[in-house]
Amino acid sequence: RIWSESGFEGFFQGVSVTMLGQALIKAVLFYTNEVSRIWLDKNTAMSAVVKMTLAGIMAGLISSFVVSPIELLKIRMQAQGKKSAEKKDDDAVEYNNELDCAQQIVNEEGWRILLTHGLWITIIREIPSFAFYFVAYGLLSGSSIAAYLGPHLAPLVNGALAGWAMWIPTYPIDIVKTIRQNQQHRKGGANRQQPNLRQITAKIYRNGGARAFFDGLEPKLARAAVKHAFTFWMYEVVINFIRPGK
Repeated sequence: RIWSESGFEGFFQGVSVTMLGQALIKAVLFYTNEVSRIWLDKNTAMSAVVKMTLAGIMAGLISSFVVSPIELLKIRMQAQGKKSAEKKDDDAVEYNNELDCAQQIVNEEGWRILLTHGLWITIIREIPSFAFYFVAYGLLSGSSIAAYLGPHLAPLVNGALAGWAMWIPTYPIDIVKTIRQNQQHRKGGANRQQPNLRQITAKIYRNGGARAFFDGLEPKLARAAVKHAFTFWMYEVVINFIRPGK
């Protein structure tokens, strides 16, 4: 369907904003997690797992405010249909690039939509996601498996598994979030009633049952394994450079 409607370029819509956005998201995410862990280590006597969980929760919460607008642009770019000349739906919108997408959202829907549309469902997804993420990586890094794999291979394997740990339990939330953020609004109150999160969830279940909430999970996990393997590999390189002998 993507090929028939948009050709080869359709598979790469939203890639630019994804690449730049992910760099910003990861910077905020890992910085918040690291600062939170340092503070918890200095000021509490909680177990390591609890500290990793709380730091992951804080990282997920803070990063949500960056994730939400960036993923809104990505979702709108990826979901757009045929080119303007071929549009049959008067409500359809064509974005030339990510900047144009942001400008059109601000002009037609307002700054509030760009910055906060889908924010709550993003927070609901990110908080457990990164609690699982950092706890999984932390536990795996301290395991005998990591010692066996060695310092170069362990971050790759552990990062891939951490990516799975964050996506498998929260993927259904991502399905709902994608539909929510693809909803378009108009300034001035001329909006048709949009389904809320509960109605979106109910419709997904009604149309496809529980399996519908995991539609597309396999390619997501394949991508997550590669992405988070190299994310944690680079994280360990940077941390070892900043703090040798960590």
